Amino acid sequence: MEKNKPAINVIGEEQCTGCFGCHNSCPLDAIDMKHDEEGFFIPFIKDNCESCEICQEHCPVIQDLSVENKFEEPKFFGGRSTDKETRMMSSSGGIFSEIARYVLGDSGVVFGAGWDDDLKLTHTKIKDIDEIEKLTGSKYIQSDIGNAYKEVKKELEDDKKVLFVGTPCQIAALNTHIDHDNLLTIDLVCHGVPSNILFEKYLDYKEKNYDDEIEQIYFRDKKKGWKDYQIKIIFKDGSVYGKNHKLDPYFRVYLSDLCLRSSCFECEFNCIPRPGNLSLGDFWGDTPEEISSNEGVSVILANSKKGERILKNLQERNQIEIIETDYKTATKTNIRVDGGEFQVPENRKDFIEDLKNEDFKNLKNKYIEIPNPAKFRLRKFVKRILTYLKK
Repeated sequence: MEKNKPAINVIGEEQCTGCFGCHNSCPLDAIDMKHDEEGFFIPFIKDNCESCEICQEHCPVIQDLSVENKFEEPKFFGGRSTDKETRMMSSSGGIFSEIARYVLGDSGVVFGAGWDDDLKLTHTKIKDIDEIEKLTGSKYIQSDIGNAYKEVKKELEDDKKVLFVGTPCQIAALNTHIDHDNLLTIDLVCHGVPSNILFEKYLDYKEKNYDDEIEQIYFRDKKKGWKDYQIKIIFKDGSVYGKNHKLDPYFRVYLSDLCLRSSCFECEFNCIPRPGNLSLGDFWGDTPEEISSNEGVSVILANSKKGERILKNLQERNQIEIIETDYKTATKTNIRVDGGEFQVPENRKDFIEDLKNEDFKNLKNKYIEIPNPAKFRLRKFVKRILTYLKK
């Protein structure tokens, strides 16, 4: 480690993941996490920093810590909750919700990303099964961790069981702070985190279009099915915007990778071996027939013995159905399970520069090509017919 430097000065902003590891470690409260001009969380060092280097010990980019008790090769599963309502409430197969029920039912606590009253995504703690819905569903934005790692440590010191779910870099950061038998971690198969500025401009764009404030947002509404999910926005007057994710401009730019954080393009945490006891994502592609469901199926990696035990317990309690599969099947149509990298788009630099000054409408017109809705629906219809005939 380089001496007498905060972690961010060692790795540089390009490698920073915005994981909040340094912020939670500073004994002098000398590190604030704020958005930079591109809309990504980075640490800002305050004047009272004494260059004690403790933050370097809790920067996963510097430490590159491995997790104990990992399988040399994780076990791969396809899985789903046995409860249809739970699957519909979730982005994939509802596995997180069932694990959360298990931990909360044992007087534990659960940490995950949820919306606050101002539609800011923050890592929050729940203690009641009725609160699980606050943390379910994918949110395509990076959460504000705040002091969550410190809170996890306090709960464990109070002899509580803790479940923590987050992006791989967040779990890697948590691992630098805590190693405890009562802590269960889940990392999410992550496409990458987009600019918060872009998301805020998108919300402003929608509110102007509807002349009303947004009350709720769901990125993965499954009313039309798991693989045909749509973004759903509910306004305070009851109006609803619903659009297939392939036709929504925010999703289009997100999936184009123009707005992703620079460190996401070569993420060292979103790969095997993964940092969580378990990893969860969507089981796209060759879903095991026994658990195939239009409400969603999860790909699950049991990365540790602790993670595998939880799955077996839930299976025995009939809360989940799981089918063991292999690496090739689990990763075939989800390259991010094992570190599939994206090429940086040639025009990303131009997009990021325009993002600083342009509103969402101008960005949409300049960078986002939306498919013709009629042609899009026709292609979907033809695809369904061909799939039916094939079966």
